[in-house]
Amino acid sequence: MDLNFRIFFAFFLTSSIGFILMPFFIGYLNRHSIVQYFRGKEEVRGLADLHASKSHTPTFGGIVFIATSIFVTILLAPMNLPLGVALFVFVGFAILGFLDDFIKVHGHNSRGIPARVKLLLQALLCLGSLLLIAHFDSQYFSELHNLRVPLLQRPLISNLSNVSLFIFLFLVLAGAGNGVNLSDGLDGLATLCSLSSLVALVAICVGTATVSFATAKHIPHIPEAKSLAICLAAVGGSLLPFLWHNAHPAKIFMGDTGSLAVGGLLGIVSFLLMEPFLLVAIGGVFVAESLSVIFQVYYYKLSDGKRIFRMAPLHHHFELGGWKESQIVMRFFIASMLCAMVGLGLFFF
Repeated sequence: MDLNFRIFFAFFLTSSIGFILMPFFIGYLNRHSIVQYFRGKEEVRGLADLHASKSHTPTFGGIVFIATSIFVTILLAPMNLPLGVALFVFVGFAILGFLDDFIKVHGHNSRGIPARVKLLLQALLCLGSLLLIAHFDSQYFSELHNLRVPLLQRPLISNLSNVSLFIFLFLVLAGAGNGVNLSDGLDGLATLCSLSSLVALVAICVGTATVSFATAKHIPHIPEAKSLAICLAAVGGSLLPFLWHNAHPAKIFMGDTGSLAVGGLLGIVSFLLMEPFLLVAIGGVFVAESLSVIFQVYYYKLSDGKRIFRMAPLHHHFELGGWKESQIVMRFFIASMLCAMVGLGLFFF
């Protein structure tokens, strides 16, 4: 099978499997009361009333689309180092998210793994990724030390130190993983925005894997990106049946299991393609959600309790401002598609 067919077939196969499995999985979660718990009024004020109907919605939805996408990827994609590293991060972030969800469900509250512990575990996954690359392909590892930015035909910074490379990768993975996680607060929001980012990265993978295009654009030619394209397509296809049930009013949430895994995958693939700065454009909605939390926290501390936003992440600011949930989700999705188009424009033109 050629590349284009494998990408299409991966998308179709995971979609088909997901549409079959998801109803049974939702039924299982409901029977065993494996549900999402939310913060009370003492923490989130008026948001608790707006989200009261969501309080007993099943979580762990990420398990289905993660499992199906991994199965189809292994089935269709030629195994190589970049794909192996991408799956390592994908599974590692999924396990981290699963533990976070499990603690919340088991404890019947919204508190999971402490933030510092979560960041430490993400740092270990970053270190593990770099060690895998360095051990199995030293030349590829050396090429990753060149910091590229869109539109420049030469690296912005060459020969980064190993420590700098680790810090940079950590910022990419933690930023992407936590960005998607923060966006997972309204029905369908994280799923739709993830889909637009995945589609854009599939196109970038195909371009990077094409010799003539890579040569013309003066970008590294990475033949293994074909496998990454198939993996991304598999994840994108698996999100469709999940979105069917996650659309408002949601019958299931992806939980940290799904959001951290998808974000981690977006981050590591952009890094392996040596195009991490493109992810800032492609995932613009995730960037905005993350920055809103950072700005809110620091401004609150520096101004003795004042706030920039009604509530962070950003989608809650609009929600408390009177926007309907469906309006926020659709408008953020439109914004995410525009961001993806900007990223593709920077890459292809």
